[in-house]
Amino acid sequence: MIVDPIFVAAIYAVAGVVLIPVGFAVFKTQYQFLDVVLAALAGGAASLIPTVGGIASYAAMVVVLYWRVGQSLFPDIIISVGVARLAMVPILLLL
Repeated sequence: MIVDPIFVAAIYAVAGVVLIPVGFAVFKTQYQFLDVVLAALAGGAASLIPTVGGIASYAAMVVVLYWRVGQSLFPDIIISVGVARLAMVPILLLL
């Protein structure tokens, strides 16, 4: 079964928008919702890159959040994005 890459990119974006604020709440990171939306869209767009899309997507989300939020890179941003990415695994396995 072949899954549409646009659908996978949308899953990356939606999961990022939903789960990254949860991680930021745990670390008490100050952010605006627009920052998370931009990072999720950048991650979804980067996931469309052939072969390295998964890694590029993670890097894009981290870089955009670091640029927009300006908080400490570790643990706030890296762990929040990592947890959001791990939570996407069961969703993607169902496809």
